[in-house]
Amino acid sequence: MKETLWVIGLALVLATPTIASPTEFEMESVTVEIRSRMFMPQQIHLHHGRKTMLRFRNHDTELHTVAAKELFLSDDLNLSGNGAPEFGPDGLKKVIIPPEGLIEFQFTPARTGTFSYLCDMPGHNMQAVMVVE
Repeated sequence: MKETLWVIGLALVLATPTIASPTEFEMESVTVEIRSRMFMPQQIHLHHGRKTMLRFRNHDTELHTVAAKELFLSDDLNLSGNGAPEFGPDGLKKVIIPPEGLIEFQFTPARTGTFSYLCDMPGHNMQAVMVVE
């Protein structure tokens, strides 16, 4: 009888679904729109250690870049979209985004802090900030 109850109890434990925390499987998603030579919003917030999809959409009719030297040092950085990445000895330097283009950065922020990024095209005075908490 004890063995039967033990087997039933074990079966119930194994059949009970476990609930994963939201950070375990969900990816944070943030989109920055580029319009009229401006990054919108001017400040975004990301979470340290949480998988993130960061999108930049260029709605202008000219090229723009996203240059953020210290933020994209993550080992799991993955780029997609129709932008052109430029790498240097320290890793990703910037990504050129064509008119009506999109670039997606998939990564896990490895450090907390405030990181500025900019468009370094000549004559474009575009800057914004990412805060990783």
